[in-house]
Amino acid sequence: MVLFTLQHIEWHYFAQLLLFEKLYVPLLRDRCTMRHTHRHSKNGIASKTWIALVASLVILLSACRHDSTPRPSGYFRIDPYPASYSATHIGNLSLQINDSARCITPDATTSQGVHWLNIVYPRYNATIYLSYIPLQNNLAQLMAESIELVYRQNVNTDQVEAVAYEDKEAHLYATLFTLSAESATPIQFIATDSIQYLLRGALYFDNAVKSDSVAPSLHYIEEDIMYLIESVSTITQ
Repeated sequence: MVLFTLQHIEWHYFAQLLLFEKLYVPLLRDRCTMRHTHRHSKNGIASKTWIALVASLVILLSACRHDSTPRPSGYFRIDPYPASYSATHIGNLSLQINDSARCITPDATTSQGVHWLNIVYPRYNATIYLSYIPLQNNLAQLMAESIELVYRQNVNTDQVEAVAYEDKEAHLYATLFTLSAESATPIQFIATDSIQYLLRGALYFDNAVKSDSVAPSLHYIEEDIMYLIESVSTITQ
């Protein structure tokens, strides 16, 4: 029995091994028991046998070579932050954010009462930028501007998905926009009570990203944003 140890041998190569065992091994065995009286005639057959044997081995080994196929680069695994939330505020609103995120309040407030709040995710290299805008009978204008900003950030408008959220008891109406992962802001949202305020949010990653690399982080942050939207409430003075 002749054994070969070759990695990645496909079935038709394995068939060649069986053929080698069935045809050539008996010939080698016969060569060892040749009679001395027929040595000269057998030597010719043996020489042809060895030539056929060597040729078959060359063909078999050359056929077993596999071209290496390049694989796409892998990405480090990113674990989610614990689903633990605490209240923070922006303008006249209270909202819940992930405890593992950091809040940064820019030192700027406009005369119109606009406030900003940055929610930073160090592990994801991402930041949610929030803007609180008091309403002055200009809700329709602000909504139009916000929607225009969403579509301006995405080259292919067909890839923009909008999901509406409504809580009539809390007077909360919101829309979550998801764009392609390669866009500057893959997630944006707006929320309002239609009377006092408009809350605008946009997610940015710190570096240029590919959809495969940020897919897990994007999913984790989207869940936090949905929790944030549902928690929005007006602070009673």
